[in-house]
Amino acid sequence: MADDFRLSLEELPDSAALESEKSAIQEELTRQGSRLAKLHWALVRDTACNGLRNCLEELNPVDCIAKGWSTAAEIRALAKETASSPGLEKELALASHKLSVAVHPLVTIHCDPIALPTLRFTLTVDAAVACAVLIIRDGKLAAIEAAKIIPSATLSYADSELKKLKLKPIDISRPYQFADGGLAIRT
Repeated sequence: MADDFRLSLEELPDSAALESEKSAIQEELTRQGSRLAKLHWALVRDTACNGLRNCLEELNPVDCIAKGWSTAAEIRALAKETASSPGLEKELALASHKLSVAVHPLVTIHCDPIALPTLRFTLTVDAAVACAVLIIRDGKLAAIEAAKIIPSATLSYADSELKKLKLKPIDISRPYQFADGGLAIRT
């Protein structure tokens, strides 16, 4: 199916409105002693506007609405689940990324005068990063965290997994706790 849906940027301020604000911005930056006042603002403005325009043209509003609708349904389901079990806490990461690196330690065993063949192991270290984690407790949005890292490591030899370690999650930032037990979620 062809995607002919486009987003118009007619609501953005026109060039004249942006140009009139330029001098006020430069004066304030100069007064504060900022080096930013020496920038060529027309170039900065045009570059920022073009970048924003290009990004918005690539957005598919139907996809955005569908993702939002799906996330809202997930949040409502978690709210129902936690409302019926006091004290139960569920987390929902709004985005996640996986970082992985593999190294190959070499081990040679010597029993004089014999040297056994070198063994080549693989150590894979993974970090699953969950961004914007919503914490739902007692049917409410109780808190939000900026990110959490879940590290793990796997040691293997050839095709055989020898040892897998799952480590405790690391909170990158403390969760922001909402007042009064959280924000009510309509279910």
